[in-house]
Parts: sequence; C-alpha cells; structure tokens
Amino acid sequence: MEMRARESVNMSEDLTGAIAPYATALHDMFLHSHCSSCFSKLPPQSTCVISCTMCCSVRYCCSECLTSDLVVHSSSGECCFFVEHLKGASPSYVIEGTSDLRAALRLLYVLEMQGLASFDSINHYSRIGGLSASGIEEALEEGEDIAERILEGSLLMSSARKSRAQTNVSFSDVLKVERMTLWAVITNSVEVQLSEGLAMGISVYGPSFSWFNHSCFPNASYRFVLTPNDEDCISHKSKSSVVPASKGVAADVVKGANYHFLNSFPAICKYGPRVVVRCTKPINKGDEVCITYIDLLQTKEARQSDLWLKYKFICSCSRCVASPEPYLDLILNGHARDLTKPEDEVTAPTIEDLDDALQQAISEYSSGDDAKACCDIIESMLSENLMRDLPKGELLGTKHILHPLHRVCFTAYMALASAYRFRALSLKTGSLHGEKNDDLFRMAKAAAAYSLSLFFLVESMKGDTGQYLSEAKFTFPSCPEGFAKHDSVKYNDFRSTCERFGKQMSSLSFHCWSFLAQGLPCLEQIKNPIDFSWLGTAIFRSPLSEDDYANLSAHNPTSFAMAPKECILSLAIYCITYCKYLTSICYGPQHYLADRAKDILEGINILYDPPLLA
Repeated sequence: MEMRARESVNMSEDLTGAIAPYATALHDMFLHSHCSSCFSKLPPQSTCVISCTMCCSVRYCCSECLTSDLVVHSSSGECCFFVEHLKGASPSYVIEGTSDLRAALRLLYVLEMQGLASFDSINHYSRIGGLSASGIEEALEEGEDIAERILEGSLLMSSARKSRAQTNVSFSDVLKVERMTLWAVITNSVEVQLSEGLAMGISVYGPSFSWFNHSCFPNASYRFVLTPNDEDCISHKSKSSVVPASKGVAADVVKGANYHFLNSFPAICKYGPRVVVRCTKPINKGDEVCITYIDLLQTKEARQSDLWLKYKFICSCSRCVASPEPYLDLILNGHARDLTKPEDEVTAPTIEDLDDALQQAISEYSSGDDAKACCDIIESMLSENLMRDLPKGELLGTKHILHPLHRVCFTAYMALASAYRFRALSLKTGSLHGEKNDDLFRMAKAAAAYSLSLFFLVESMKGDTGQYLSEAKFTFPSCPEGFAKHDSVKYNDFRSTCERFGKQMSSLSFHCWSFLAQGLPCLEQIKNPIDFSWLGTAIFRSPLSEDDYANLSAHNPTSFAMAPKECILSLAIYCITYCKYLTSICYGPQHYLADRAKDILEGINILYDPPLLA
C-alpha cells in the first residue's frame, strides 16, 4: 500500500484536507484535564465540564462533545473497561498507560458498525478496515513486553466487550480479532501533538493517512488540528493531491479505503483531532509520497531497529541503501574515521559504555530533576572522550575518542542544553543580585552554547544522488533536472534563503563562540563551531573555503567583547526567525511552533527601544 501524487505539487503545500480519525484516545494522564471528544483543555473548576455518569473516567467540555462521543465510549466497551476490568490489569499495564487498548476498543466498534471488519481480511490479508496488521505473528513469537501487552490487552478487550451490548458482527475466534485490532492500533496510531507539551493521546486514521509509507529521506510531514471548523488551521484544498495505490488486496480493504477517502464517519468522529499532510519538497505527478515514522537523527542500525520493533519491516529507502553512506550517517555512525575514505573506520569498543552512561545520566535527570549532576556527568564524559591533540589526522593507538558530531555527542548536547536551561529557569524565581545573577547568566550562556552546537549538524544528502560528501557545507543543491520543474523558482528561493541564513549564522557564531564556550571544557577545545580543522583534515574538513574564512577573520573578533549581549541577541533572533520559516514550510504558518516563535520575537521587540525588528 502506498500514496502517490495525483498531480505535481510545489513544496510547502498541503497534500490533503483535514483527515478525520477512525478512533482516538487521550493518554491516561490527560483524561481529567482534557476533553475526550475534541482534545481541548478543560477550563478549571468550570460548571460546563461533563463526566460520564457511569465510569466518571472521561470528561467533556460541552454537551455537544458528550453527545458526539458517548455512544462510542459506552458501546465500544471503554466505559465497562474503566468500571469493571481495569482493576484486573497487571500493574505494568496500568503504569504504561491504557490509551492503545481504549483506542482499539473504539476502533473495533467503529469498523463493525460500518461493516469494515471482515474475518476473511483479518485471516488471509492481515488487515482490518484497510489498516495493516501484518507482523503480529513475529511480535508474538518474539515474546517480551510487546507480546505480553497484546495477549493481556486482547483479554481485557474481550472481557469489556462482553459486558456491554453485543455487536452486529460476530467472529468464530473473538480473541483473534481483538489481538489484530490492538496490533493495528500499535502499528498504525500516531501520537497527537497539539502544543509544546507532551503528546496528549493517540489517533488512528484510515487508509487516507495510514497508507503513507515511511522513508528515512521523506518528502512530506504532517500536523494535527483540533476541529474541522477551525478555518485558520485546516487546509482549504477542495480535493486531495494524493491517491492510493495497491495491488492484490481484499475487497473490504479497497472498500475501507474508498469509504474513508469519501470523508465518511462524520457522526462518529465529529470533533477528534484531524491530521493534514504537507509536502516539504517539490513532488512530481506519480511520485510516491512518504513521511517518517521515527527519529531520523539516528544511525542506520538504530533506525532499522526502531522500525522492526514497532512496525516489523526493514526500511529500503534511498538513504538506507545508499552506498557509500550519506554524510550524516557517517558522522552519526562513526566515532572517528577518515571522512574522505568511508571504509577507514576506527572502532572504539567503549562506545556502548559511553552511550549507557549518557542514557543513565539523562534518565536520572528526567526522573529526579537533578540538572547539576546531569551536567557534571555528561560534561566529564565528553571531556575525557572527545577527539583532541591529534597530530595531523593520525590517531594515537587505541585511544578512545568521539567525533564532536557523533550521535552520542549529539544526544549529549541536547541533554546539556536542556539541563542548563532548566538550571537557568530555576534561578529566575525571585529577585536576583550579585552571585545568583552571575549564575543565571552562566547557565543561560551554557544552554545557548550547546544549542548552537546542534545547529551545525550538516545535510545528509545532496540532491537525489545520495552522493557522499567529503566536507560539511551549508549549501543546498539545485533542483535535479526533470524534478518538479514547475517549482524550481520556489525551491531556489528556499535554497537561497537557507544559504543566506547559514552565512549570517556562521559570521555571528564565529565572533561569539569563544565567549559562549568559556568555562565549558568539552566545548573550549573547539575553536569555533564552524571550524574543525583542529581535528586534522583526515578527520574533518572545514565547512568554509579559505576565502570565506579569511573574510570572517578580517572582522576583528575582539570587537565582540565590547557588546556580547547584542551579538548573542542577534544570533538568537536569526535562529528563532529561521525556525519560524522552516516550521511554516513543514507544518504551515499556523502551527504552534510558528506561533511560539512569533511570540518570542514580539517579546524581544517590546523590550527594546527602538524596536530591533522594525
């Protein structure tokens, strides 16, 4: 199953309208703070908030949401699950959350009511309502946590369903359909992110979304919107720019696809979170449209492991099969190597130990909020294991070293940026004078330095060739010949905008890096974030040409010491503005990240007279 472009589409255009879900479920921690129908935040101590009178476990913001959701809540068995059967679940099931099980109850009820769940499709095609449920046999055979969750969850679902009114569809093997539905939720659901906080719940969409395949080099992304009447957020496209493509599927699979593509389920899923797919690159008519299912800033092995554990397939996208590896994968996968010769890899047997120590520090920080201990542990690890003092590209024996952009370093930078920011925020309470004010500034400065180091992860591919890059450049390829020619102007505008931003960032970073990195031993080793010549050319080539570097050096960096705050402020403004620009391309101008960037920029502008952004 796949989705292909019905027509040629420009980059940063919506490919679909707002797609309604088959089934949704809030995560357990949000059941009492958000509406189970529309996912909106409930007003505190409001008389309009309504709860289910039977289980008192789900709440609604208004009578309309109650009316739209209550039939599914009660008839699916979810209400009975809360009242009678949750107490029978194992402690681990309750701790991990029940949203997947509740979504499966709702999904099975909806499919049964619409005649989209057939035993033949489940038994012979491993599909239910057009949703893939393949790989369940492998998941059960592998055992461990996922098998236990499927087996125990299917029993809880069956028990809850028997306690409410009988369905219109009966199966000779009830537990099989329960298991298949739960597995379909596990493999097809997506986390609903509507704000900067945690994911609020999960949603399962029909073939018009679930048939978008994964790629580690995707050409589309997606966003969520709350209601179909939110004209500011939802696509105005009158028709979808994508069409399903499939071969040799069961009749009810095609029926399920057509049913959903014709915008069915208006009464059952009236308010649930919609999803809109948006292209991030020019796409030609007939090209497959792909999104990503996982975090792409991982090694190939980690990506393949994630995909197999959850979805039971091996990715064979252009990034995964490229030979030699794309530049980003070389960096993420190797702690030291000659980047001009991909086969010359230097192995370090302690890499797994370093990764374990890093994850342990992050876990303790997340659970205990001990940000200082997290910073101390991670910075000590980096200082002892980063590349340093290498004689012109030669490695010293079996010395354990990490490339500054290795995946372990990348994760460490993210953790340190978060921990230092947390420490800075914790100091903001109350009046600050003297030493405390100095500590606040030092924490914020460190957070900025580690955040800036993340920026210089370089592009992984060049055009559609997957060509290996021997140096890191902040440049973008021209549109390949014959590739979305109608969009070449818009794509070239995007490329030139990014290149201008890169040059400005390089200049600002060059001048303020030594100030930001001061007092951080693992960053002080780096001259500046755009020059890694200290590693030796055999390890890393400078992203700047000699002329570019001379031009930057010509601007006396000592002048920066006269106005450090202004330079850092300018750097922040450029980063936030660029974030807003990329967000509008990937998710649309009304996305919450774009709104957040706009609010920050407006806040900065208010603080200064005359306004900086006038």
